Amino acid sequence: MEKMTKKEKKELRRQEMAQKQTEQQKQNSFKKFGIWIGGAIVLILIIWGVVAATSNAPKNQTPTAPAITSADISTGSANAKANLIEYADFECPACATNAKYVEQLEAAYPKDLRVGFRFFPLPQHQYGMTTAQVAFAANKQDKFWEMYKLLFDNQATWAASSNGQTFFDNYAKQLNLDINKFHQDENAQATKDFINNDFTKGEDIGINSTPTFYLNGNLIQPDNYEAFKSLVDNEIKAK
Repeated sequence: MEKMTKKEKKELRRQEMAQKQTEQQKQNSFKKFGIWIGGAIVLILIIWGVVAATSNAPKNQTPTAPAITSADISTGSANAKANLIEYADFECPACATNAKYVEQLEAAYPKDLRVGFRFFPLPQHQYGMTTAQVAFAANKQDKFWEMYKLLFDNQATWAASSNGQTFFDNYAKQLNLDINKFHQDENAQATKDFINNDFTKGEDIGINSTPTFYLNGNLIQPDNYEAFKSLVDNEIKAK
């Protein structure tokens, strides 16, 4: 048998080492590829699970407003077929416009419409919270809706004033309110708590702007009196 020279042996070892390295690189490549494929499969399964869960989840619905109760400020019969809830800010110009529609509706449906008011004073309004307190104080002397009308009818005047309280006191006097009691109720913590409770519950059902109206619990978005009237008519006829 012919013996290999040292040089040949060295070359053979080099070739064997090179072959081992090549095989090791192949194995490492297969391992990396397997890990990548496994990760991709896991990611696909996660995405599929999310999509499936989303598709099987109930569709989002606009939350309904809690029904008018004796705790609410309201006017009209408790047996009315149409219950309109208004979330408003007295310094909101759009609220002032819609307040006129509400007054017209009250006159048009003296028996079939009940209106509930809930406070939603916007933080960007200088007198948003103050006028809510003023209206609540008037309500403590059974003059909420009269104050409601005075505040909205004269919004442009007091909202531009640097001393709105002077106007609010004059409105209280026009309504023959006990001015001392009016001031006590206006600044009472119980008054602020009531208003904040209305605001918080409004936020809980997704309200973020004023005015917001609900008719028999469902959100409505009429943009004029006729649209309001048509919606109310439909609710009354459906009863």
